[in-house]
Amino acid sequence: MEHQPLLPIDHVTLSKTLNRDIKSPVYIDNLDNLGLDSKAFIESMSPMFKELPADAYDVKRQQIEWLVSKLPAESVAIHQLYKPYYLGEISLSALQPFVEQLSDLDRQHFDGLQPWRWRSVSQFLVDLDSEKVTRQPVLSFAQEVEEEDVRSWPRVFSEAPAPHVETPLFQSFLLAIAHKVQRFTPNKIKKIQFVVHFMSVKATIQTAGDNSPEGAHEDGADFIVSALVINRRNLKGGESQIIEKLGNETKEIIFKRILQPGEFVFQADTGEEKIYGNDLLHHVTPFFVADETQSEGWRDIIGFDINVSD
Repeated sequence: MEHQPLLPIDHVTLSKTLNRDIKSPVYIDNLDNLGLDSKAFIESMSPMFKELPADAYDVKRQQIEWLVSKLPAESVAIHQLYKPYYLGEISLSALQPFVEQLSDLDRQHFDGLQPWRWRSVSQFLVDLDSEKVTRQPVLSFAQEVEEEDVRSWPRVFSEAPAPHVETPLFQSFLLAIAHKVQRFTPNKIKKIQFVVHFMSVKATIQTAGDNSPEGAHEDGADFIVSALVINRRNLKGGESQIIEKLGNETKEIIFKRILQPGEFVFQADTGEEKIYGNDLLHHVTPFFVADETQSEGWRDIIGFDINVSD
């Protein structure tokens, strides 16, 4: 792995490196620099990733995309079933008339589609006046993105087990990030909501791991921690990127780093171009099995969607 600069790195540092202003908040650091015990944090979180449920939504999206690619004349009819199938309102049997039109080889591919992400979710409210962290139920999860984007549809994930997230160590991270948000927010804020995503992504010798199949994007939150890396096992690649969307519709990578366990990227996410001046996206490149004598590699991360209130 190539040399990576010392942490922390923020938008001021990036401005000097790029020789132009990056005013929208960016902060890349590690748990130890936040005053947390990185080793203890990783040890406390790691067991949960082996217990995460598979993300069935990924498979449903792949199934629809495969049918459309192989049956373009049926694309309108297939797309009409996309949302109800994705949300579990209808079953796989509704797609059967289209599946039966596939060749034997394409049918084998369709039947062989498997999950590559395992995930759960939790939600917390941080009160900055009292420094209190309160867990809230998550009935469903939808992101504030364009209506045609599947991420805008309400998804239901299992909630993270209390022994892993209702702990002083985990909540100390929430408070530390809440204070970063408070520092970067122009208006006085009292409460910050965190929707937290725990994701384990698999790479195999045949298939790269991909935690960002939609490409460079925003999540629809005020701020995000795009990834706090907990584990990297038998992997190469998986570069976290911050990308600026420029006024002439071009995009420029302003930061890139292969995050190691205990490292994270915090940044402004949606509407920041109106508040601060830079329109930022985020992305992580696909990652691959490093040692092919082993059939799998894994990347375990925690992502945070962060929204503020007065």
